[in-house]
Amino acid sequence: ALGKVIAFTLIIPICSFLGRKKAMLFFLFCGVMSNFLAMPDVQISENWTLEYVACLLGSIAISSAFGLIYLYTSELAPTSHRGMIMSLSSSSARVGSFIGTYINLLYDLTD
Repeated sequence: ALGKVIAFTLIIPICSFLGRKKAMLFFLFCGVMSNFLAMPDVQISENWTLEYVACLLGSIAISSAFGLIYLYTSELAPTSHRGMIMSLSSSSARVGSFIGTYINLLYDLTD
């Protein structure tokens, strides 16, 4: 929950500094880089590993990109179609979040 608060408060200053399109690319790039950062097995302290820190940073970056997508999508859509496009993007995000919980089951099918 704290990561979401940090993510949504980061959107405003980074959007005002970079713009919405570059901010979206920045957050997605940070999410990808945190995945690469989580690969090595490095112990930071007794309870913390590099994987935990990278996953926290990646979660913040992807949550920021998810919050920013609503602002960016509404700019692209014409006024007459904006409501339909926003509802389609919101429903696609919800379907993706439902399907995302079952991704681990695909490993059992392919193994």
